[in-house]
Amino acid sequence: MKNKRAILLVTFGTSVQAAVPAFVNLEQTVKDTFPGVEVRWAYTAKTIRDIIAERDGKIINDPITALKRLWEDGFEKVVVQSVHVIPGREYNDLVADLNGLLMSQSVVKGIALGKPLLYHHEDYIAAAEAITAQLPVNTAANAVVLMGHGSEHHPADAAYGKFNDVLRHKYKNVFLGTVEGYPTLEEIVADLAASGVKNVTLMPFMNIAGDHALNDLYGDGRDSWKTRLNGLGYKTDGYIKGLLENRGFINIYLKHLSAAMSQINYSSALDC
Repeated sequence: MKNKRAILLVTFGTSVQAAVPAFVNLEQTVKDTFPGVEVRWAYTAKTIRDIIAERDGKIINDPITALKRLWEDGFEKVVVQSVHVIPGREYNDLVADLNGLLMSQSVVKGIALGKPLLYHHEDYIAAAEAITAQLPVNTAANAVVLMGHGSEHHPADAAYGKFNDVLRHKYKNVFLGTVEGYPTLEEIVADLAASGVKNVTLMPFMNIAGDHALNDLYGDGRDSWKTRLNGLGYKTDGYIKGLLENRGFINIYLKHLSAAMSQINYSSALDC
């Protein structure tokens, strides 16, 4: 029984049905990489879980409930894989919740935690390489603006600034901004003005092309980045796909997952 292994993929979640195939793509790749290992999902966002339950009649568990269900089903060795871009609030809350659960158990469980996308320095380098497949042939003439989520009140927000710097050193006119952190669109506008380029491709730097990508980035509302850049005289087009539709980014998650699979141990606490 103790040899039964499972992987629990944990993310914020989405109610945007068109974005779900990106999650399916990750799940299938994980199943192909670890044949015979049970793979399940958990969403941290209660609002998203409630919308899906009411609209689709589908129950997606929160991480703690999902982990308990795995234990009840006899899976004694579980890797909880963070499907988050940075080790921000969502990731820290996941670690805290898991540790709280572990400390409440009378029997110590075999568990490990896979790191989020951008965790080690080499992850930033691999991510910068992965995005090559999405870029225009000549970014000197066609700039790229990436939209990340951001985490304004969490120190991990600095990850976006670091990745923006990595991109600057690797590519010409590829800029990263965030919806809720730093850099902002204002910094991007200054970078675009300095570049002199007038053609801009907009891309989400998020696991899926959900609400932020469809509305805040490329929507027709007056506050979307597309509308605001158009108003400044830029000609925009969009590459509206999530990172989980790019095998290069999935490979980073797989690397973290593989490391965690090799480190499952019977522990009463997990490190961040």
